[in-house]
Amino acid sequence: MQRYYSRIYWHFTGSPKGDVQVLSPDELLKRSKPKTEKESVEILLKILKSQRLKATSQEQVGLYKTSAFCSTTDIPFKDLVEHAVYYGRAAIGFKAEAVHDVFLPVCYVSSVHESKDNLLREEHPLMDFIKITDFHPREGHTFYREREWRNIGDFVFEKKEIAAIVVPDDALKMVRTFLEGQGYPEDISVLSWRLIEEA
Repeated sequence: MQRYYSRIYWHFTGSPKGDVQVLSPDELLKRSKPKTEKESVEILLKILKSQRLKATSQEQVGLYKTSAFCSTTDIPFKDLVEHAVYYGRAAIGFKAEAVHDVFLPVCYVSSVHESKDNLLREEHPLMDFIKITDFHPREGHTFYREREWRNIGDFVFEKKEIAAIVVPDDALKMVRTFLEGQGYPEDISVLSWRLIEEA
């Protein structure tokens, strides 16, 4: 069976700070930097402890500012390493079923699309799920590769809805101990970024 999507939806915890309007990940990196690995791991632990993915993101889409949202990405495991440069090396993987009934996939619209102005009317019912980007085959030149799914407002999850966690090598033991102390299921995979990079 063809697998061009993931059954695990990833939330990176090292996303750049600030509200920046850009058309590609490379452009984002020029204007803002990802959080440090230490900050990323601390945020990951806070999310796991509270069992809440907070809606801390907003984006400017034309003249419209989206409602606050949280997001995950439908990125196959083998492609995670390409996104670490923009969003850090710590991520929580949610089971697909936990995302499908709560989140909606983002509609990516070309910055030069002929119907863009009609789509960017503030009364459009899916305005919070539109993302303007440039479409380009090179990595880092389009947000389309991220296959983002959004939820308006916070996402409260159950412990059993976590499938996997990836963190830098030096945080592996701490995260495993934390999960055990918080009563998370034993079958959650805790993986190192080194494994992803070398796979």
